Amino acid sequence: MLVLIGHMLLPSSLVGISAIGLKVFFVLSGFLITRLLLAENKNSGGISLKNFYIRRVLRLYPVLIVYVGVTATTMMLRGQPVVPVEVASVFFYFVNYLIIHYDHMGYPLTLPVGILWSLSVEEHFYLFAPLALVLMRGEARKMLLLALAICVIALCLRLIYAYNEPGIVNTLELYQRSETRFDSIAFGAILACLPEFDWGRRLITFMTRRSVFFVSVAIMLATFALRDSYFQNTWRFTFQGLALMPILASVIFAKPVPLFNRVLNLPVMIWVGALSYSLYVWHGAVVFFFSAWLELLPHAIISWVEFAIAFVFAILSYYLLEKPIMGLRKRFGHRITPVEATPTRLQTSVQTSSAASPS
Repeated sequence: MLVLIGHMLLPSSLVGISAIGLKVFFVLSGFLITRLLLAENKNSGGISLKNFYIRRVLRLYPVLIVYVGVTATTMMLRGQPVVPVEVASVFFYFVNYLIIHYDHMGYPLTLPVGILWSLSVEEHFYLFAPLALVLMRGEARKMLLLALAICVIALCLRLIYAYNEPGIVNTLELYQRSETRFDSIAFGAILACLPEFDWGRRLITFMTRRSVFFVSVAIMLATFALRDSYFQNTWRFTFQGLALMPILASVIFAKPVPLFNRVLNLPVMIWVGALSYSLYVWHGAVVFFFSAWLELLPHAIISWVEFAIAFVFAILSYYLLEKPIMGLRKRFGHRITPVEATPTRLQTSVQTSSAASPS
């Protein structure tokens, strides 16, 4: 919802709202998938990489195939050429680097696939992270050290890139490159590893204090209030990751602000969560499909009509495509039980969160 509101309903000066939504998604994704992989290893003595990647393909590709097929067909019917490399960038997950290359060359994307750059970042991370966990024999301590190293390396890369090419901080390149954004997912992996240790559970107890929650929210907001381009493209992502860990820990493990948790568990919010992947994909094409018709509407309601159309697309995609495939995905599910997925008292809500997650 944060991504949609930032992209479709707010003025461009407040597009940072969508960046908050994306950051939350990255950290939460890293937490959920790492938590499930650790639980699978504990339950079965290993992690099935084959099943993991089959689940990813079944989760992501059906919607992408239909989306690219419909948008490409629309372009051909309009007499516009479809650029093969743009189609390939979706299915081989290099949309982010194609956008960066196009920006350097001064080319625009022809297909409405620019929104999928963040999916490329996520999938690049999951190309090696589960394999690394298997090689580390599912040891949470080693995974924690790897995630910490990724956070440090990503920050160092941003600083090096900014030092070598100062003008890069005035572009979106550091925001979109995979190696400079991996830490966003790794912070979630760190949070997933903490319950495996006594000191980690004590740290979670500290992070879920109400005072820490509000300080973290203040830090998160401050990172957007500070408009310096160097800070925004280098240190900001690190501060945001550190701030989001206590915020998400509070939502998952405790209730320092009960109203906040109640709102997030409203049926309508759970429903939006179910639609989230289709919303993410299809909202980027509303203007592509209906720009000529939208221009005929009163300016004051155009954004709201776009918002409503995005939900119509997402509902059709979810109920006609995603939901029927969910049964097939379950055949390759994580080999865990509710007890194994929630090894500590702090994690009472982890199993519920994981089951509902589109990840």
